[in-house]
Amino acid sequence: MRPAVYNRPGRVSSNASSVASSVRTNDTFDAILSSPTSSRTSFDSWNSSPRRVEYGWQRPAPIKQYRRRRETGELFAALPDEVLGLILDELKILHLKPGSTSCATCMMRDMCSIAISARKLCKVARVALYEDIQLVGSDSHVQKKRYKLNFGSRLVLLRRTLRSNPELAAMVRSLKAPALPQGVPLDLYQNLVASVVMACPNLERLIGFHQNHDYSFNRLFHALSTRRKLVEMHWTLEPSQFQRKRRLSNAAALLNSENPNYKEAPGDLLPQQSEDFLELHADWEHLKTLSIHCLPGATLTPVSLIPDIVSRLPALRNLHLSHLPFTAFNDANLLSLPSLETLTLSHLPGVSSEGLSSFVRRPSSRSIRKLILQHMDVDSLPALSQVLSNLTALETFALVQNCTPLMPPNEMIWLFPYLASPSLRKLHWDITSHKSSASLADSVLARSISANGFPSLRILRTPNDPEGIFQALCKPMESIEMGNDQFRGLITRCTSRPSPPATPTTPSTPKTPTKTPSFGLSFPMDDQLFPSKVSTNLSQSRLAAQSRLEAARQTPRFIVNVMGEDGSVVENYGIAGFIGQVESKIRYCVTPDEGATDENGGLVDISDVLGDGGENLKVEGREGCTGRWNTYSGNVVDKKDRERWFHTERGRWRHVALP
Repeated sequence: MRPAVYNRPGRVSSNASSVASSVRTNDTFDAILSSPTSSRTSFDSWNSSPRRVEYGWQRPAPIKQYRRRRETGELFAALPDEVLGLILDELKILHLKPGSTSCATCMMRDMCSIAISARKLCKVARVALYEDIQLVGSDSHVQKKRYKLNFGSRLVLLRRTLRSNPELAAMVRSLKAPALPQGVPLDLYQNLVASVVMACPNLERLIGFHQNHDYSFNRLFHALSTRRKLVEMHWTLEPSQFQRKRRLSNAAALLNSENPNYKEAPGDLLPQQSEDFLELHADWEHLKTLSIHCLPGATLTPVSLIPDIVSRLPALRNLHLSHLPFTAFNDANLLSLPSLETLTLSHLPGVSSEGLSSFVRRPSSRSIRKLILQHMDVDSLPALSQVLSNLTALETFALVQNCTPLMPPNEMIWLFPYLASPSLRKLHWDITSHKSSASLADSVLARSISANGFPSLRILRTPNDPEGIFQALCKPMESIEMGNDQFRGLITRCTSRPSPPATPTTPSTPKTPTKTPSFGLSFPMDDQLFPSKVSTNLSQSRLAAQSRLEAARQTPRFIVNVMGEDGSVVENYGIAGFIGQVESKIRYCVTPDEGATDENGGLVDISDVLGDGGENLKVEGREGCTGRWNTYSGNVVDKKDRERWFHTERGRWRHVALP
C-alpha cells in the first residue's frame, strides 16, 4: 500500500521555490532522518529542510543496509552462559533419561570433551560437570594399578582436585558416591567418602551411598552435619548396642490393648545418644527434605526428640516418617509438626484416626500439597472426609492399608459426595482386605467421584478394584496390560515365597556369604529387612483391568444395521464396546511412579530409595554400559575406537526420590 502522501494534491504555486530550495543543502540523507522533523513523511521532510546551492544534488543513501560478514565464532561468543547451560542440561538428559543406552560415565566423558573444545564452553561445562557428580559402579583396574590404590581411586582423585581448586569445590551441589566395594572395611570407605564431603563446602545432598546410623560416632554423618547448605537427609536407624527391649505392663492402659504392637517396644536411648543425634541437626538451616526410617529394634527417644529436631529445621518442607514405634512418635508429636508441603506417614502405630483428624483441622496444615498414608490403619471414614475437606491445597493423596475405614455405628450417609476435595488431582487408593468384591469405603469413594466430589481429579490409581467400579468412572482406554505382564504372573506363581511378618520386633540377621569375592560392589541395603504389610501388585491389577476391558468389548454400545434395497436387514454388527465414560477427564492409572515397582503397589517406598538404583550388575537380566554404544560398526573401525570409547562396565544408575 502506498503512503498517504502520494494522494495529496501538489502545490503548483510553490513548485519552483521548493525545487530551488531542495538543492541548497549539504546535509546527508542520514542526517535528515535523524533530525526532529524525521517523524514526518520523506517528501515533507525533504521539502522543509533548508539546502545550500553550492553542493548541488546528492544521491540519498540506500535504505537497505548490507550487514557485514560475521567473523568465525563471533555469534557463538555472543551467546550468554545461561543458554549454553541449558544446552548442556539437555545433553545430560539425553544421557541419563530412562531407556537410554548411555550412562553417567559417558555423560562425564562428553562434558570433558566439551570443556576442552572452547574457552567459553569450559566455564559452563565445568559447572555442569561438578555441580552434580555421579560416580557409579566399580573403579577401573587400570586406574587402580596406575595410582596403586586398592579401592576408591576415583574418590581419591576427586578429593585431590577439589582440595587443590576451591573454585571447583564450591560448585559441587550433589554427590553420588559408588557403592561399597566388596572386601573393603566399612569404616575405611566411610572415612574416604567423609573426606570428599568435607572438601565440598556447598554440598546439598549425598545420594546413592546410604548407611545405617547406630548412634555411635561416625565421620561420615559428622561431615554431613557440618554442611550448612544441606537440603536433603535420609536417616536409616539401627538399634543401639545399649538398647534393650522392654515389655510394657501398662501399654493397654496407655493406648490400645487390642493392638499387639503396643505390648512390646524397643528400649530407650541413653540421654547422651539423644543429645548427640539432636546436635547433628543444629546447622541445617536450609534442610528441606527429612526422612527417618527405623529398622526393627531401633527407636528415637525421648518422645520429644522428633519435635525438637523439627524445631531446628526452619526450612523443612518435606517430612517422611517410617516404622517409628509408638514410644517415638504419637498423636501429640503429629500435632506439633510445622507447616509442610509433603508428609508421608508409614507404619506408625502411635498415630490414631482421632489424632489425624485433629492434625488436618489445624490452620498450619492447610499448606500440605501431598499426603501419603501407608498402613496407618485409619478405621474411620469421617476422618478421611475431614482430611480431604480441610486440606484445601491438597493435590496428591495416597491411602494404602489392609483394614477398611467404616462409619461409626450410629451414623449413616445421607447425601453424596461424602468424600470431596476441590483441589485433588491425583489419588492412590488401595484397600487390600477385599480381593473379590468392593469394600464399603470403595463404594463410598466411587459414588463420591460420580457425584462430582473431585472436580480437579485427573489421575486415579486403584490397584485393588475387583469389580471395576473405579475403572468405569475414568476415560476409556484401548489397552491396559504391558507386554511382560503375562510372563511376570507365571514367574510370580512359580517363585512365590512366604512374605515377611507384618510387624517384626527383632532385627534381621544379615546374610553371610560363603565366599567373599575380591572384586565387585557390596549392597548392604539388600540384606536389610524392611518390614512392610502387603500392597496390591500392579501387574495383577493390569491383567484384571485388561480382562474387564475385553469383556466389555463383547457388549457393544451401538448396533449397526445394514439395510438392503428391499428394506430387509442384510447385516448387523456392534461397535464401540468399552468400559468407562467418554466425557470423563480422569485417567485410570495402573503404572508405578518413577522409581517404584509393581510389587509395592506403584508408590515409592523407603526400600526403593535405599536400593541400588540400577547400579548392581548382579541382578538377573540387567546389563551395564561399557561406553561402546556410539561406536561405528565393523571390526577394523571398532578395534580402533575401543580405547577411545571403552570404559569399565557400570550399571545405569537412576536417582529415586521419595514422593
